[in-house]
Amino acid sequence: MIIQQDCVMGMSELDKGSVDCIVTSPPYKDEDGYTDDLMVAWLEQAHRVLKTNSVLFMNFGHLAGFKSRAFRVAMMAEDVGFVWNDTITWVKNHYRPIQGNKRVNNLTEFIFILTKGKPSLDRLAIGVPYADKSNIGRFATQDLKCRGNVWPLKYKTVQSKEQKRHNDRFPVDLPLWCLLLAGLEEDSLVVDPFNGSGTTGIACKILGHRYIGYEINPYYVQYARKWLSDY
Repeated sequence: MIIQQDCVMGMSELDKGSVDCIVTSPPYKDEDGYTDDLMVAWLEQAHRVLKTNSVLFMNFGHLAGFKSRAFRVAMMAEDVGFVWNDTITWVKNHYRPIQGNKRVNNLTEFIFILTKGKPSLDRLAIGVPYADKSNIGRFATQDLKCRGNVWPLKYKTVQSKEQKRHNDRFPVDLPLWCLLLAGLEEDSLVVDPFNGSGTTGIACKILGHRYIGYEINPYYVQYARKWLSDY
């Protein structure tokens, strides 16, 4: 379900401890609506509505002139009660080249794992095979190990403006891997406070979870509802 509504207001209408997982990418640029007050407000609501022993995955990009902002928001999450469990580095296959010689090209974004209580992560749900098979039996009973906190996730090739769902979109595998890592049971309730084009909703549909996405932009609401319906 995608709701055209401010996420702070929308989540305030959900019962305390009613949500199993949150996967989202809040606005990180001023021109897209970022404010410190908004970050604190939605994080407070996220902490309230999440069940104990659950996870919030927060994707956050880089700002050329404000590299610390992503980490400041993660610290805001700590201030409202979350535990900063880990920081995943998402390595992208696509990026906008920087001209000149003042900065290097940015090939990564962050995914902060923020926990409420002490959830158990299903690390092998997104595990990778051992390179050295002699490790099987010594460290594990199967050819699978924890992927770790560096995730290579590729965008699908976009050949036209119409295929670019959102300026700050992420691939479906990003929320898919987050939800698998969270170890959710089927039909769990997942929320994305900043729905955008609806990628988290698609991941929920693939895995059989219930979904609520909040979005204030009517264009993205319409797009996401159609994508979700047609998928």
